[in-house]
Amino acid sequence: MTKLRSLGTGNNIYSRSILVLSLLLIVTRLDAQTPVNFSGVWTLDNAKSDASYKEYRVTCTVKQTADSITIGEIFLAKNGEKTTMPEYTYTFDGKETSKEEQGGIDRKSARWSSDKKVLTAKNTRTVGANIYGSYTTYKLSDDGRVLTVQTTDIDPSKKTSLIEVFNRKE
Repeated sequence: MTKLRSLGTGNNIYSRSILVLSLLLIVTRLDAQTPVNFSGVWTLDNAKSDASYKEYRVTCTVKQTADSITIGEIFLAKNGEKTTMPEYTYTFDGKETSKEEQGGIDRKSARWSSDKKVLTAKNTRTVGANIYGSYTTYKLSDDGRVLTVQTTDIDPSKKTSLIEVFNRKE
């Protein structure tokens, strides 16, 4: 009789342990949502973007992996002048990277929103006691066809914000 009670209690603990582990795995799985993927070639929608971009045709290229994202832009002015911006690469490990160059320190980092649908990048440049920089948010439409990029100054008193709206290139 003692053996049967012992087996019953053991099975009960075993069953409860499996239930608790299963629930933990489900909760972890729900919390670890897959981030949206911004990869692709995007063309600026001049009608929906800020006036600062009206004189340009802009192409944005995004390469995204599980660990990082690389973003580059090419501006083509109406007079045919082409400007290629340096590519920015951000890692998804939450760590800030820094690089000292030309008398200052450049820092960058990126983080996902809690629902993994919006990526916010922070770029700063420190020169002496002065810090300059911006936050840039990347948001994809639900159908994956429109990428909205909003850049704001890190200094909240400046209240500057620029919006670029891109359409996925076919």
